[in-house]
Amino acid sequence: MKPWVLYTAARLGIFVATLAILLLLGTGWGWGAVFATAISLSLSVLFLGGLRQRVADSIRNRVEKPQKDKDSVTEDDQLDRSGN
Repeated sequence: MKPWVLYTAARLGIFVATLAILLLLGTGWGWGAVFATAISLSLSVLFLGGLRQRVADSIRNRVEKPQKDKDSVTEDDQLDRSGN
């Protein structure tokens, strides 16, 4: 599974669980959502560091190593053969 999908699902799961607990404790939807957002952010910073790092590594690898398309490979081969 892609790291960003797993990280997003974990963050969403933490938020939903926190919101459910707060609603069971009697907070309204508005305040519950606000507090659930703050609490889930804090919990994700504390417990999801490894997943967050995998997402960052995935993004970095994608940016640093662009995929060559068929035209780029053909052009590189022609340049190599011409001696330039």
